[in-house]
Amino acid sequence: MLPNIEDIERCAIFLDLDGTLAELVAHPDAVHVDHSTLSMLEALSKKVGRALAVVSGREIAVVDRLLRPLVLPVAGVHGLERRDARGVIHSRHTADISSIIFDLEKAFGREAGVVIERKPGAIALHFRLRPDLERRCRDIVHGAVEKRADLRLLHGKMVYEIMPRGSDKGGAIQAFLSEPPFLGRKPIFAGDDITDEAGFSVVNARNGISIKIGGGESAARFRAHDVRQFQAWLGALVDSGCEEPVR
Repeated sequence: MLPNIEDIERCAIFLDLDGTLAELVAHPDAVHVDHSTLSMLEALSKKVGRALAVVSGREIAVVDRLLRPLVLPVAGVHGLERRDARGVIHSRHTADISSIIFDLEKAFGREAGVVIERKPGAIALHFRLRPDLERRCRDIVHGAVEKRADLRLLHGKMVYEIMPRGSDKGGAIQAFLSEPPFLGRKPIFAGDDITDEAGFSVVNARNGISIKIGGGESAARFRAHDVRQFQAWLGALVDSGCEEPVR
C-alpha cells in the first residue's frame, strides 16, 4: 500500500532510477526513461521547491543522459559521487580497483551476455542475460574483494558491484538533508533493490516515507507492486498533493 501525503510541498523526494523511474531491462545500456516520466519529474520537482534528487547506482553522467534535458541533484555510484542543488560535485573515488577490473575483464571479457560496467571508483558485473553464470560471478567477485579491507561487495538484482567502503545511498540522502532546499523537510525515498536498504533506514530514522518497488524483504514501510503503480502515485502527487491508498 502507498501512503496518503497531504503536505507534499514540505517533503524532500529521493528516487532510485533503474527499477523505480525506469523498468529494468536485460542490458543496462538499454534503459529508457519515458518522456511522460521526465515531464512528471519536472513538475514534481517544482512542487517540492526543487527538493527532489535522484539517488542511483549509476554514475552522474549516465543519470544526466537518461534524464535529459532535466538536470537534477544526483547521488551517483551509491553515494561515491554527488551533485548538490547548487551544482557542486562531491566525490569520494578513493580506492584503486584497477587490478580488479583487469581480473574481471580476464574472466568475463569474452563471455557473451555478461556486462562489465565501469564506474568512477567502482565496477559492476551484470549477469541478467546469463543467470547460469551467477555462481561463477559470485565466486570471482568474492575472491576479488576478500583481501581488500577498503572495498565492499553489493549484490543487487542480477548484478554484483565492487566499490570502496564508507559510501552508500543512506549517507547520500543524509548529505542532501543537511543542505537547502532539502533541509528541514520530511524525506521520501523509493527504490527497488537491496542496495536501497541503507536509504530506507536513514529515511525511517527521520520518520520519513520509505517505499519499496516490487517484492522481497525490506525495511521500507510502504510498497508499490511495480514501476507503473509507483509512477501513477507520483503523478497523483503532482496533480493534487494527496492520493488515496493504493492496494
